[in-house]
This record gives sequence, C-alpha cells and structure tokens, in this order.
Amino acid sequence: MLTLKGRTMIITGGAGNNGMKIVEMALENGMNVSLMSGFHAKAQSAIEGLLERHPEYEGRVIGFAQNPQAKLEWNMEAAPDIYKPDSKMSDVHRWIYEKFGSIDVVVNAKGGHIRYNMEQTDKTIWAHSMEVVESAFVNVKLALPYLKKSKAPRVINITTCDGRHGGWQCDPSFAAARGGLEALTYEMAKELGPLGITCNCVLIGHIEKDVPMEDTLSDETRASLLSATPLGRLGEPRDIPAAVEFLASEEAAFVNGARIDVNGGFVVG
Repeated sequence: MLTLKGRTMIITGGAGNNGMKIVEMALENGMNVSLMSGFHAKAQSAIEGLLERHPEYEGRVIGFAQNPQAKLEWNMEAAPDIYKPDSKMSDVHRWIYEKFGSIDVVVNAKGGHIRYNMEQTDKTIWAHSMEVVESAFVNVKLALPYLKKSKAPRVINITTCDGRHGGWQCDPSFAAARGGLEALTYEMAKELGPLGITCNCVLIGHIEKDVPMEDTLSDETRASLLSATPLGRLGEPRDIPAAVEFLASEEAAFVNGARIDVNGGFVVG
C-alpha cells in the first residue's frame, strides 16, 4: 500500500477526463486535492460532477482558476467572493495552503491544443503551445515555499511523448513544447533534488476519451496508431493514475529525474 493519505495534491489540467482520473485516485488514497483550471467555473463544474458520483469526498476537493488574471472578469463573475481585481496566482497557492495546511504534490497536466503543421504555425500558435511549459514552471515556482515544508514533496509533469519522436501528426510547436516540459523536469530534478523535492515526468501516448476532439480520429489514423502500438489498443484515462500514484507516494523518495512512458509501447527506448 502506497503512502499518500493526509497529503495535498494540486493539479493543473484536472478538469479533463485524464486529470479527473488522477483526482479520483488521489482522493481514494486519502489525499486532499485542489483542481486548478483556466476558468473557475470549469473547475467547479468538474468538482460538482465528481461529488455527484462520490459525495464522500466533500470537503477534500476544491477548485480554483490557476491564473485569476487571465480571465478575470469571468472568474469574478463566477466567484465574486473569491476573486478580486488584484487576485494573483500566488494567492491561489496561499488559499490552498490555508485550506488544507500543506502542498505536498504538484501535478502539471495542462494540455489541450489544435494541431498545426509547419506552414500553418505562426508566432501566435507557437506562443500558445509554449504556455504549457510556462504554466508548469510558474506553478512549481509558486508552490516551492510550501513544498519545502512538506516531508515528502513531489513534482510530476505529465505530457505526451511527442517531444521524444516528433509526434504522430506533424505539429512543430506541440512537439517542441512537450519536449521542453520533459527537459524542464530534468532541470528541476537537479535543482530541487537537494531540497528533497523529487521531480519526474509521465509521458503519455494517444489517450482516447480525454477531450471530445481527441475522439474524432479518422478510421485510417486510428488504424495507423493501433498498428504502431504493440499492446494493440490506444490509451484510456484510466491508464494514467497508477504512474502518478507511485511517483506521488512517500515510497518513491529516491526516484528523481525519471521518465515513465505510458504509451503501450508506441515509443520504445
């Protein structure tokens, strides 16, 4: 039995199906969870759906906009008692700490992207893709004062394997951003390791049913992906939490700078 009970996880990208499976895993293991999304209303909607299925988690799961200023008007409209004109990202981390008394595990699972090839990609698309790296960096930086107080602090970055092989569909900004997040993980492992903070990454293959747009593969594309996956199927959201569970546990104290591939063998080596 892995040790996670009583600790607090914050997770970006937690409102998608992949993220919610991780949230459910953490709650099942007795953790407290703060789900962070681009919009407060989106985070709350995901939590409401979760509590309808699992009312026993009431009080142990909360949600915020990761960056209140990005969609400030919408966030203030959704929760005027929480968000003010001067609300900052650092405030969100402080609110989480004040609620649960710790921040022990930071999971960066922000994703989402419409794929563009080289000719279609412009500076705006490029910059949007790179937000996934910036989001992870800022989230860890702001959580750092609280992670230093934890007896088992963990950082887990979740992204796709595109950074390793260029991707199954041509998309330069997507591949570069995913590779950048993997490289950032290794840097964090070296810099934060001496503080006792482990930093690892989970690289996923194509996951069906994460978001609706991912379910629109053509028959030809899906057949191609299946033929390249030794296990003979594509991933599902339920395939991801076990890797996160191990890396988040107290038992994973000597695992630092590691990469766990969850892709059915689509990329090997």
